[in-house]
Amino acid sequence: MTDFVRRLVSGDKARFKDEKLDLELDLVYITDRVIVMGYPASGLEGLYRNKREDAKRFLDTRHGDNYWVFNFCPVAENSYPSSVFEGRVSRYPFPDHHVPPLAILPLATREMHSYLDGSRDRVVVLHCKAGKGRSGTMACSYLMSTDDVIPAAKKKETEEWTEVEVEALMSAMPTDDPSVPLTQKAYESTHPTENNATSSGEGEGRRTASEILTNVLELHSSKRMKAPAPGGKGKQGVSIPSQRRWLHYWSLLLSHRAPPHFWVDKPHPKVLITSITLRMKEASTVKYQLIRATNAILDRTSEKKFKGKGEVWVSLARYDDELAELLESRECHTRDEGGHMELRSGSMGDDLLTDVFNSTKWDEKKMVRSFARMGMSASAQGEDTKDLGKVITYVTKPLTDEKWVKTKEAIASDDRELESLEIKSETTSVNDVTTEVFGEGAEGIVVDANRELRAKLYAGQIFMGWFWFIPAFHFAEGEGRKKWKLTRKELDFPLGVGSDIVDVEVEMERVDEALSEPPARVSSIESRAGKGEPSFNAVNVAHTLASGDVENALEARQAVET
Repeated sequence: MTDFVRRLVSGDKARFKDEKLDLELDLVYITDRVIVMGYPASGLEGLYRNKREDAKRFLDTRHGDNYWVFNFCPVAENSYPSSVFEGRVSRYPFPDHHVPPLAILPLATREMHSYLDGSRDRVVVLHCKAGKGRSGTMACSYLMSTDDVIPAAKKKETEEWTEVEVEALMSAMPTDDPSVPLTQKAYESTHPTENNATSSGEGEGRRTASEILTNVLELHSSKRMKAPAPGGKGKQGVSIPSQRRWLHYWSLLLSHRAPPHFWVDKPHPKVLITSITLRMKEASTVKYQLIRATNAILDRTSEKKFKGKGEVWVSLARYDDELAELLESRECHTRDEGGHMELRSGSMGDDLLTDVFNSTKWDEKKMVRSFARMGMSASAQGEDTKDLGKVITYVTKPLTDEKWVKTKEAIASDDRELESLEIKSETTSVNDVTTEVFGEGAEGIVVDANRELRAKLYAGQIFMGWFWFIPAFHFAEGEGRKKWKLTRKELDFPLGVGSDIVDVEVEMERVDEALSEPPARVSSIESRAGKGEPSFNAVNVAHTLASGDVENALEARQAVET
C-alpha cells in the first residue's frame, strides 16, 4: 500500500526497483556516477516519500562508503543530521521551485568533481524534496562540465531499470511543448558570439555550448521521467523556465562567453530597470463566467477583481546580499587557476573548503525577499489583434511611497479580503522599501547587473507568475540599453489569470556605478518572517481550477509560499 502511495506522489518521475533488496525508490541513475533521488524522509513523510532507512540501505549496499550526498533543501523546508550518512553530506540549499544564487552552480559542481576524481568507484547522490527541479538543475550543471555524457553511461544493472533505454527516449524529444523540439536552444543568448561558442577546451568538431546544454537536458529528462506512452510526448525533467535559464547562463560561463565583467569587476556594474510591460489577452466571456461561478461557490472575492485584470504591479526580490557576496567570494577563491570554471583551485587552502551552509543562518527563514515594486504609470491600453483578439498592455514603472499609497487604495478591497483570510499583504511592509528614483526622464530602479533578480507579477492580489534573471547576461558588449522580452512560456507558473499573459518586456539601461547603490531589501518584521508578499490564496485557486491545471496549481502554491 505504501509503495502505491509513493508511486502516486512520484507522478511522472521514474522509479528504481532493486529486487535483491526488495526496494522500490524514487531514485534514478542519470549516469553510473550521478544519482538523483527524492528526499530521504522519516516519520509520517516516509510513508509517501523515500523512507530514510531504505535510501541508506540501498546506497550502503550498492556503494559502501563511496557515495556523497548533496542536499538542496533549506532547513526551513526539511532537514536531517549529516550523521545519517556518516557525515558524507554537503548542503547547498535554495527554495523549492526557485533558482539558486548563481555562484552555487560552480561551487557545487567543483565539489562533485573533487569528490568523484578521488576514485572511479565513487558516486554523488543529489536530492531536493521531489528530486526533480532543484536536484535536476544541479545534476545538469555538473554533467554539462563533463565529457562522458553523450553517449549515455551504461547502467549497472539494466534488468532492474524500470524504464526503456535512453537511446529510444532521446528520439522522443521530451518537451512539454510539441511545437518546440529540444534540439532548439532553451534560450537565445543576447551575446552575439554565443551561437558559435564552444565548451572550454573544445577543438574543431566538438559540441557547442548550446548543444551540450540540450544534450544534458535530454539525458536528464530521459532518465528522470517515465517513458511516454506510444505516440505521447515525454515530460521535461528540468521544466521550470528560470531553472533552464540558469543552466543557459552556466553554459556561457563554462564556454567563456559570459559577460566579460561577470564575477571579476569590483564594484559590480549597475543597471537601471526603467519599466516592465505586460501584454495580456482579454478574458473570454466563457472563462469570465466560469471564474465568477467558482468565486460564488467559494464566496471569497468580488467581481471587481477580475474585470480588466485589476491593478497590475510587480514585486522585485533577491537573495540576501551578505549571502550572495559570501558565495561569490568563495567562488572566486576556489576557481581553478587555468580558468576552468568547473574545477577547484589546486592551491586552495583547507579553510576555504568549509561549507557556507554548515550553520542554518542562511536558510532557516525565507531566503528571498522583496526590495522594490513597480506599478501602472498610466491606464492600460487595449488593441485588437488578428491572432489574439483584444490585447491589453500594462506598463509598470517604479513606485515611490506616494505612488504606492495610490496603488494600495486601488486594491484596498482586496486587502480587506486578505485580512479575512488571515493572509498578510505585501503592503504591510511598503514603508520599509526604498526605491531609487531619478530625475525627469530617467526614472528607474538601480540594481546590481550581476545579481539574481526575481520579478513576481500580480493583478491586484492575484499571483500571475514570476521569472528570475541576471541583467548582465542580457546586454551585448557595449550595449547601453536593452529591451528583453519573454513569452508566457518563459515565465514560471503563469496560471489562472497568468495564462492570459502574451509576453513581458523588461526595459533596462546601464548606469554609472557611482550614481547609486541598489535599494536595500525589505527589512520589516513581516518580511523577515516570510510574510512580505500575498500568498497563493483562494482567488488563485479559483482561477487555476477553472483552467483545469490542478498539478501545476499545487506546484505554484508551493512555489509562492517558499
